[in-house]
Amino acid sequence: MRAPATWSMLALVQSLIVLLLALTFASATDPAANADSPGSPKTYRLRGAITANDILPDPAVLATTARVQVNGGEHTAFIQPDGAFSVDNLSLGHSLFEIASANYSFPKIHIHISLNEQGRAAIAARYVQPGADWSEDAPVLPYPLRIAATAKYDFYTPRQGFSIISMFSNPYMMMVGASLVAVFLLPKLQANIDPEILDEMNKKTKG
Repeated sequence: MRAPATWSMLALVQSLIVLLLALTFASATDPAANADSPGSPKTYRLRGAITANDILPDPAVLATTARVQVNGGEHTAFIQPDGAFSVDNLSLGHSLFEIASANYSFPKIHIHISLNEQGRAAIAARYVQPGADWSEDAPVLPYPLRIAATAKYDFYTPRQGFSIISMFSNPYMMMVGASLVAVFLLPKLQANIDPEILDEMNKKTKG
């Protein structure tokens, strides 16, 4: 008599599992379930690429050693092996775009995202001079951005070879040289001085 009851319980559990799976699948595939709320602000995407030059012949090295960032890391993105990048979720207004790299230096760029008369997004990018505020008088860069490295950091100083000039220009060596002069040369100089003049000089020193 217990077997039918057990089978009924198993059937009920299976039905519940199927129902839960169906609800989960529906919520995952329903566009309305993942859409932003009607009142959420619209965001925009910034696109560009790192171009090769004599300083950085192969931008692919940046894919594992650098990244792009906006407003000091508020938004970040990786650099693709071909040098391309895109930063999502940017808002209207002013932003500072940088490339964070430990090996290469890149120019900083001021980004201004606004809406034109047709209501479409317009991006104006301008170089930022180090130590100076951004200015709308600077020329607007082409979009999508095309950025090239300006310098390569060199953290290694070549070992200097032996130099006799460097050795004797050391203050300690100069002090040692002066002491040697006082010990060896002064007695010889005093031996060549007239005894009367030497006695007179000693009397003046003692007096």
